[in-house]
Amino acid sequence: MTTKIIQIDDDFINNMANERLMRKLGLTFEITNFLDPTEALKYLETTEEHFDLILLDINMPRINGWEFLNRFELLNKRYPIVMLTSSMDPNDQKRANASPLLSGFYVKPLSKEMVHQILQKVGVELTLA
Repeated sequence: MTTKIIQIDDDFINNMANERLMRKLGLTFEITNFLDPTEALKYLETTEEHFDLILLDINMPRINGWEFLNRFELLNKRYPIVMLTSSMDPNDQKRANASPLLSGFYVKPLSKEMVHQILQKVGVELTLA
């Protein structure tokens, strides 16, 4: 079974590093990247696909991760969302912990342990290639 992931982060290099790490771990996954959260919202509004996980950054141009969550909630779709951010602000972590839309808050860079923890937390079986 292929794990379907959406990654929303304006840092192309970070997105590629995350994909590379997951491939190195031998995970079977399909990833859709969005550098612009508004494009991700447009896609999510119209797609019928199901996703196992959304990785969401906070600090992005146009709209930030918090605004993305506000707009996403209006779509009435439910996917596990994890914040993966460079923010070390304790207020962001508190806000994330209080959000019913979020399944976790992690500080970049993504690590092997974090991947396992995130997938376990959102109930995705580790499928190795």
